Amino acid sequence: MKLAVIGDPHGDLEKIERIPLDSVDLVLMTGDLGRADIFRKIAFKYLGSSQHRFVTGSPESGEFQQAFLDYYKTAVKLVRHIAAHSQVFTITGNADLTNYDIRKYSLQFSIELPLLYNTLKEMENVRLIDNRLALFGGIRIGGIKYFTDISWAEEFELASIAKIRERALRETAKVENILARFGRVDILVTHVPPYGILDTVNSRLARPEWAGRHAGSKAIL
Repeated sequence: MKLAVIGDPHGDLEKIERIPLDSVDLVLMTGDLGRADIFRKIAFKYLGSSQHRFVTGSPESGEFQQAFLDYYKTAVKLVRHIAAHSQVFTITGNADLTNYDIRKYSLQFSIELPLLYNTLKEMENVRLIDNRLALFGGIRIGGIKYFTDISWAEEFELASIAKIRERALRETAKVENILARFGRVDILVTHVPPYGILDTVNSRLARPEWAGRHAGSKAIL
């Protein structure tokens, strides 16, 4: 059996097209499927220095719609290309909006937005394994969607913010229960890396004081 693992493609179809997939039995993807460039520009435009609240207003409906459709169309096009060659198992990353999020933003901006999760579910050869155990050729594959780990909140000194701490504790406990339910797995597909393993912050876009800190999950570790 031959597997291909694709991490966070962010809609870069040109790069994906260079991967020989015709002899691959299964492609595992770690989420962040679509291009989020416009979303990032919006975030840096409206987020204040605390990076937790909007301070200069919020996006216009047209601006948000453009960002969302760029993300949605590039994600769908990329996954369709891969699924034409192989079976695909994927999970939700932090840049992939859930149906709940999309419906919320549709109401907020009074616009109709397509649901990525539903589109992927309808695709042939594509299976979403968010917080699920899947079997493929006798291999046990666990999928853990993006979540906020309490170790991350503490590492980046955000645990003192009540709303973030509450969410992190709730989501970490949920993931620990899911992992216990999975039991032994041959492969664990996660969007959040294990704590201390290829998880140090080195992006020039990140806050300077975050450089070198660990963004991984102790629950996953």
